[in-house]
Amino acid sequence: MYLLSIWSQSTHLQKKVLPSIQANRNIKIVSVLSKKDKKKIKLKKIMFYNDKEKFFLKNKFDYVYISSINSKHYDDCKFAIENNKNVICEKPICLNKSQLIKLKALAFKKKKKFFEVVQYVHHPLFSKLKSVIKNNLIGKVLSVKSSFKIPLSDKENFRFNKKYGGGALNDVGFYPISIMFTLFNSKKIKFLKSKIIKQNQIDIRGNLKAQNEKKIIFDLNWGFKSSYENNLILYGTKGNLIVDFIFSKNVNQDGRINIYKKKKLEIVKVPKSNQINLAFEDMLSNTNKLFNERYKISLNVLKIIERLKKK
Repeated sequence: MYLLSIWSQSTHLQKKVLPSIQANRNIKIVSVLSKKDKKKIKLKKIMFYNDKEKFFLKNKFDYVYISSINSKHYDDCKFAIENNKNVICEKPICLNKSQLIKLKALAFKKKKKFFEVVQYVHHPLFSKLKSVIKNNLIGKVLSVKSSFKIPLSDKENFRFNKKYGGGALNDVGFYPISIMFTLFNSKKIKFLKSKIIKQNQIDIRGNLKAQNEKKIIFDLNWGFKSSYENNLILYGTKGNLIVDFIFSKNVNQDGRINIYKKKKLEIVKVPKSNQINLAFEDMLSNTNKLFNERYKISLNVLKIIERLKKK
């Protein structure tokens, strides 16, 4: 059984992550570090701390799940690794590639691991999608279009505060950008066109058109204050495919891939799965392969985000 402690209480943690973890018999939550009222988190028979030194000194656990605000992620991850704990952190794990590189060096020195949570790659829908591409069902992929937009508009939300590492790029932008690396393992990315829309010094919407070394064209879109969009479209030499709800899903959700070839529709279905639960099982397995793959993805996405922020 994996012993897990939680650092901070995000809304995402309380709404989706906690119910998923609690349903997993292989994971036991032993403690929580938070300055918030412990009554707000529905956990019994665990220890609550508001002092991080005591939290790490008096606790025995394998991993700490960090769900603090973006601007604190690097320092929190660094402190946890320095105290000999493995880390699972909500994205973005770092706000720039320099922080991420330093974090890896520290983890190597302390013989620990850290993982940025990228849930969608753990759902059976994603592995099925990779299989469809590998088996050439739509031919050679020529172009990709992906969007993740949400109607978030609450100005009090930390995502609208630059000081806290807010902005659409650090949040929903991460997902369509990551497709270039999670699904296509791109090595080089050439920017063709990009646009970032800001309000009150915070990026709220964006678009990137880019090309990788395989000549695949990517049209990626993200944003706040928008109608909800969460999809992926691939255009190939033999046909096209569409996947809805590729990134964010309900706690327990199935999936389908709509393949269009010669004006005919073929539907590939996958069963209901909890991608959060599956993600934790994979990360807690603590494999070097997953660590290296996740680090590489995190670094590549940060490189793109930094390039976009300079525009």
